[in-house]
Formats: sequence, structure tokens, C-alpha cells
Amino acid sequence: MKILSLDTSTEYMSLGLKIDEDFYSVNIKAGQSHSEIVLPEIKKLLSEHQLTTKDLDAIAFGRGPGSFTGIRIACGIAYGLGYGASIPVIGVNNLLALADSSGKNKVISSIDARMGEIYLGVYIKDSETFSNPIVEGVYKPHELPQIIESGWTLIGNAIETYEKEMKDHFGQQIDDLIDGPYEVVESISKLAKSFIKNKAFELINAEPVYLRNKVAFTIEERKAFNAIH
Repeated sequence: MKILSLDTSTEYMSLGLKIDEDFYSVNIKAGQSHSEIVLPEIKKLLSEHQLTTKDLDAIAFGRGPGSFTGIRIACGIAYGLGYGASIPVIGVNNLLALADSSGKNKVISSIDARMGEIYLGVYIKDSETFSNPIVEGVYKPHELPQIIESGWTLIGNAIETYEKEMKDHFGQQIDDLIDGPYEVVESISKLAKSFIKNKAFELINAEPVYLRNKVAFTIEERKAFNAIH
């Protein structure tokens, strides 16, 4: 099975190519240049393995939460390539992919949502699969949700900004902390695999995940936020 996976939900542009049991990846700090480099890098990655999109069984992408613009780029690229090659397009929640990439069974996934907020997902793995999220939403660092039990692993780039707040809140419930790097494209491929039923174009879980009710802020709102922080 051959799956191309991509993630542009953060400042990094990550690509993955799963060919049966082998996996190849590209991870570039793209900043604001995702839209300029993602297609050339996809073409390069496929070419290195003598493949075209028509040779793939599916395209999987990180559908958020994360950067609003980045999520839109990943969606658009995946839709376009999948439709052109008539293969399935599968969106995977980035918080869930983070949890899977940890290799742990009880995971708190965290993504810096900017504007003083954290995207948070709490998951437990039962056998080979993760349960529906126990918690999944966007929170202020001082308004994080309560969870039960202990033995949790905390992962995600929100740790870089809010490590103290999350440690203070969850305290002894956290046994392990994974503070990077956060390359999730292999997990995106893995989580997408079970959805591939046939090699025909279809959209599966392909709508973006924003979690915020309001996904974009006006210039005035950004100025007001910066003025008080």
C-alpha cells in the first residue's frame, strides 16, 4: 500500500510517503512559505521513488487544529491531488496524530493555538486504537479541563509556551513529557490506513478541524490582544 501524507498545520511542512512497510519523510521549517514549497516537495518525494500520484492508494493530511492558513493549504493540496488521481483523500485530526506519535497509551495532546490559547485533546488507547476523545477543545492556560487518573503523557508544541501552566494544572497526573520534535505524518498515514476501502476518489473526514468558533482575528483584535500582553 502506498500513502502520501502531508501536514502544514504548524510552521513546519511535513511530508510522508508510506510504501508497504517502509516510510520516508521530509520535514522543512517553512514559516509562511508552505504554499510555495509543498507541491514541488511532493513532486520531488514521489520522483525519488519513481512514483506519480496515480500510483498511490490514498492521500492523507493533517486537518487541524492548527494554523488556519496551513490547514486550508493541506486541504486544498490533498483535495486537488486526490481528485486528479481519483484516489481517496483522508483527513486526520492533528491532536489524535500527536497522541499516536507518542507511542503511549494515555496521552494529553497540546497544540499552541496562539492568541493565548491551547488546543487540547485527551485520548486513551484500547488495544490498537484510540478511544473517542475524552477531552477535545480550545482552552485558556488557566482554564484547562480536569481529567481523572494518572499516568498521562503530555506532548505537543504548546509545551514550549505553556509548560509551567500545564504542569501546575495536571501536576502528578503527568508521568512523561515529550517536548519535541513533533513530526506526525507517519501517524497520519497509519491512522488513515483503516479508511481505505478501494482506490476511488472519495473524501473521508476531510473537513478541516478548527475547534475555535472564530478561526480568524481582525487586525484590530490582534492589536488589542498584543496591547495587553
